[in-house]
Amino acid sequence: MRLKTLFLFTLFIFSSAVYAEVSAKQTLQSFLSKLNQMSGEFTQLIVSEQGKTIRSATGIFKIKKPGMFDWQYKEPYSQQIVSNGQKIWIHDEDLEQVSIRQVSESLNSSPLSIFVSDSPIENIFVIESQPFSDDADWIRLTPKEENSSFQYIDIGFKNNKLYKMALQDNFGQTTRLLFTQIAQHSPINAADFEFIVPEGADVFEEQ
Repeated sequence: MRLKTLFLFTLFIFSSAVYAEVSAKQTLQSFLSKLNQMSGEFTQLIVSEQGKTIRSATGIFKIKKPGMFDWQYKEPYSQQIVSNGQKIWIHDEDLEQVSIRQVSESLNSSPLSIFVSDSPIENIFVIESQPFSDDADWIRLTPKEENSSFQYIDIGFKNNKLYKMALQDNFGQTTRLLFTQIAQHSPINAADFEFIVPEGADVFEEQ
């Protein structure tokens, strides 16, 4: 009898773990399948391995599939990172400098690939469910690419909407993002992701 009870208990635990993993994939895939564009505001904190806040910043963002994004830091400094799906412009307003890079396959292993890539999410990340906390459902994504710059990304959904993210890098630092004023259905034009270099800015383009 004890052996039978132990077997049933083990089966229950295993089944629960499998169900949680399937549920995590379904939650994320359902969100991404409906996502074509998104905009909003963010607050970013970079936290040390010891739990101390190193830097904080606020800004706005917008994205559009496939491969387009505009990430703007507003406070305490001004910086804009824009991609039209082929090129990435990094504009440092204080330095009056613009760096231009070609979009490469490395974007697939970056956090932004979650929202702008057309590749199936399970081809890029291992998807795992995490415990419910902070009034949100959490999913952990671990990059399959070995040379990724981060260890994992945790994504929190609140009422089926993007709420928070936490990115653990390979140096023990954690980047935490809180998203507010999220809009997924307001029209965003592809032309918004064509960056115009400001007059007088120094330009550095990687070939």
